[in-house]
Amino acid sequence: SDRRGRIAVVRAAGLAFSACCVLSALATTTWQFIAARLLAGAFAGAVIPLTLVYIGDTVEYARRQEVMGRFSIVTSAGLAFSAAIGGLVAYLVSWRAMLFAYAVVGLLPSALLWRLPPDRPIRDPADIEPVARFVDFLHDPFARTVYLAIFAEGFLLWGTVTYLGAYATARYRISQLMVGLLIALFGVGTMVGGALMGSLRRRWSEARLAGSGGLVMGLAFLMLAPRGRLLDSWIVFAAAMLLLGLGFVGLHTTLQVRGTEISRAARGKAFSLFPASLFSGVALGTAAMGALVDAGGEQLMLAGCGLGLTGVGIVTARIRRRRTA
Repeated sequence: SDRRGRIAVVRAAGLAFSACCVLSALATTTWQFIAARLLAGAFAGAVIPLTLVYIGDTVEYARRQEVMGRFSIVTSAGLAFSAAIGGLVAYLVSWRAMLFAYAVVGLLPSALLWRLPPDRPIRDPADIEPVARFVDFLHDPFARTVYLAIFAEGFLLWGTVTYLGAYATARYRISQLMVGLLIALFGVGTMVGGALMGSLRRRWSEARLAGSGGLVMGLAFLMLAPRGRLLDSWIVFAAAMLLLGLGFVGLHTTLQVRGTEISRAARGKAFSLFPASLFSGVALGTAAMGALVDAGGEQLMLAGCGLGLTGVGIVTARIRRRRTA
């Protein structure tokens, strides 16, 4: 995308994603299905990061976090609706019909992108930064701190959220349907936080938003850690999910904004390490928290995650802001 432009790459990735969804629906063996889904995930993985990079290219710094807050509304709604609608189609029709439907629906935003004028990547050698290798980004203290912070957020938040459904079912003795609805409140909190981001950003600095976001997320997990008659209620779990979504927007969008400032000329390449760090944290966090859950350490997991996310918020708030645009 640094060479060809963000829109051109997202167009191609969107079309390839739809094609891979068709291949998934037509798969006749398990390995064909796995290969098609792997490719579909790889092409889908280009879309959201490059959209954030495009926002970094086209939106001035003062408004960037507000726009990313709106974007979080869209992505949260997409995650919520895709899980619900996809499951419904798979149940009523078939999983192959669901994948065909995703392929068709995925063509719509790809087609709409042709209405946008192509963005022009920087080609003047005088504008190209000498630091354009992945290893050089990792040597940059600002970039390294951003990557480590998003890795820690993924490790703690998503590694723990993976087990909240089973934890809530066992602790509150409620149905899987009820648990699903309660966890969906995380998405509701994210959408509310994204809607409020504009007014919050005009009143608070991004450092304050990051620190407050980490604190609110930490509080949400710490609410779930202790046991007691008053605390063993699904209402506490519901409140924690709402708080988790609200805090997530404040911390995560600040990290996204900082990620778009690592490099101007090589912004796409520099930002690609941002989701790589995030999902590495998610994978390792899921494994580590799973081992803790198997050992009966659910309370320790929740308390550690709460304190850890508070720390991530504080560290993010103290990252010295860089503006390259």
